[in-house]
Order: sequence, then C-alpha cells, then structure tokens
Amino acid sequence: MSNHNKYLYMYLAISFGACWGIGLAYMLFGDILVPITGPLTLLHPLTIIALYSPSIAGLIAYYAMGGSKAVKGVFSKLIPRKQDLFWFPVLLGVVILFVLTMHYGSKLFGIPLPQMTYSIPDMFLIGLWNLIEETGLIGGIFGWIGFLLPFLQGKFKNNVTSSLLTGLIFGLWVLPGYVISSYETSTSYFLYVIQLMFFIWFQSYVFNATRGTLLFYLFTFWLTATGSRLQFYYFNAQVQILQVSFFLIAAIIMHFIYNKQKEKNNYELQMSPQFIQA
Repeated sequence: MSNHNKYLYMYLAISFGACWGIGLAYMLFGDILVPITGPLTLLHPLTIIALYSPSIAGLIAYYAMGGSKAVKGVFSKLIPRKQDLFWFPVLLGVVILFVLTMHYGSKLFGIPLPQMTYSIPDMFLIGLWNLIEETGLIGGIFGWIGFLLPFLQGKFKNNVTSSLLTGLIFGLWVLPGYVISSYETSTSYFLYVIQLMFFIWFQSYVFNATRGTLLFYLFTFWLTATGSRLQFYYFNAQVQILQVSFFLIAAIIMHFIYNKQKEKNNYELQMSPQFIQA
C-alpha cells in the first residue's frame, strides 16, 4: 500500500490545489479579480472547475494507476448489477423518511418552514434541474466515493474509519466555500462537516454491499440535497442538527444490518484499485 500512497498524494494535491487555489486567489486578490470575472457563485465557471476537481483528480489518479483500463473500470461502477437494483426503492424510502423528518422535525422544534408554492410538475422539474445545478454531485462521485473511500478502505481495512475520514477530508475541502461571502451560505461549517462524515458512513455500507456501485451514492445525495429546494424545509444550522442526527441513527442501523447480512450475501470491503476490476 505504501507504493500506492503517491496516488493519494496526487489526488489530494489536484483536488485541494484547484479548490483552495481558486478560493485563496479570490480571498487575497478579490479586489482585482472580482471586477474582471465577477463574484464567485455556485454557477461561476471557476467554481464549477473547483467543484469538479475531486472527480478530475480521481480519474487522473486511476489513469496513473492503470491507464485507460482503470478509468473505464471506474466508469463501469456507475452501472448497478441486476441483483442490486432493489437498493433504489430502499434508498428512496430512506430519503422520503429523511424529508419527512426534516419537515415535521422543523414543526416540532419550532424551526421556521418555507411556504410551499410549487406544483407537482414544478417540483419534478426543479428536482431534475438540481441534478445539474448541484455541481458537487458529479464533481465528487469519482473522487470522494470512487477513489478516496476505497483507497482508505484498503489502507485501514475498515469502512467506519475510512468513511468518517473521507467525510472529514471532504469537509476540509469545502472550507473556502464557507469563507468566501459571495456563496451566501447560511449553514454551519462545523455541522456540515459532521453531516458529510455521517452521510458517507451510511453510504459506505451501500457501497460495499453493491461491489462499489457509484450510482447509489449519486442517487441518494441528489435526492437529499433536493428537499430544501422543493420547499419542504429550510437548509440552515437548525435543520442541520436534525440531519446530523438522522444520518447518525441511519448509519448505526445500517451497521447492524450490514454485519448481520454480510456472510449470507458475501459482502466484501471494496478496496482501490481492486474494486474497479470486480
């Protein structure tokens, strides 16, 4: 594994270099850059480059590992096996429970709720658009989940440590977004990092149970990120506490279910680069 550490360093250098480099440039030289390029927003071209950097870095690292064959291998992990398709309704059920918990939990604890003004067709279109607008979804799938998680699982031989560390590194990577005021985020950075850690911990069980299928992560992240866009709840620090609690409980439940079904279903820890060859 020590010989493979260079790929980890390559991945971190590219992903953090792009995101933090752009972020630091605007923090230090904003007076010069903003009049030329405009303020950084989530749809700004430089922001999109930064948000795609984890996937770009992951694909470059895989190419360095095994050439085009390795890159094809990681892309093949977007296609679920037939026996794993049942995870779609399972994860949809989890997301519905998540949205209901955020909505009625907000009511229970006196957290303000947005007025719902969208029709069902509007919600459908907004949900589809969020798949495109939420750039970090595709921008991170070949990086955090496709590369870093299986790499760390190979290093630590443990999905809990690996997934929590993946979420922590992911959280450190997004720090410039909380420092640059033009992103207009109303959430807590600390809570967001904890959210990522618990969410990826939860997803790591699905990842390992499905031989490293990446589409289930994309599916779940997309839907959970869409709830606030559809006016079911606000995405703020108060709701973040509910989200942290939800995915902590969900991850613990998945831990027991996974371990109970592990031998029966031949679940194996998915490690890089072997998992892209399976």
